[in-house]
Amino acid sequence: MLNVLDHCPDTLLDAEARDLRRLFGGPTLMHLPGRREEPLFVSVLLHGNETTGYLAVRELLGKYRSRMLPRALSVFFGNVVAAEQGVRRLPDQPDYNRIWPGSETSGTPEHAMMAQVVQEMERRQVFAAVDVHNNTGINPHYACVNRIDHRFLHLATLFSRT
Repeated sequence: MLNVLDHCPDTLLDAEARDLRRLFGGPTLMHLPGRREEPLFVSVLLHGNETTGYLAVRELLGKYRSRMLPRALSVFFGNVVAAEQGVRRLPDQPDYNRIWPGSETSGTPEHAMMAQVVQEMERRQVFAAVDVHNNTGINPHYACVNRIDHRFLHLATLFSRT
């Protein structure tokens, strides 16, 4: 179920979110090298209709098209099947926010896939993990942290205007 790439396909930089299923075939974990080895992990499109994260990643990759990233980058392109249709998820799919290890539900191919993603990223000794979502309301930028620690809080402030 999970595709793993060690390069950025040339066509990714011109692709819209709805095109990613045709490009990748399904959920994809892409690893790119950088000057610092410990990667930044970014998950995008956990909901197919939340394209902001993908657009930000695409813009970043375009900026670094001909030069090395400052840090290794691993990007998980989640529910590309739902993105193709512009919907949060398909009726027969679990919510991709609820398939991470430790979720209240388990036992689906999607849960096994996400366990594989987490295991791979643990092996790579992730620097930080960022899960990018957007919503339809008029809201300020915000970040959620999973640990009250000055390093985590500092990272969260980088996503805020205040």
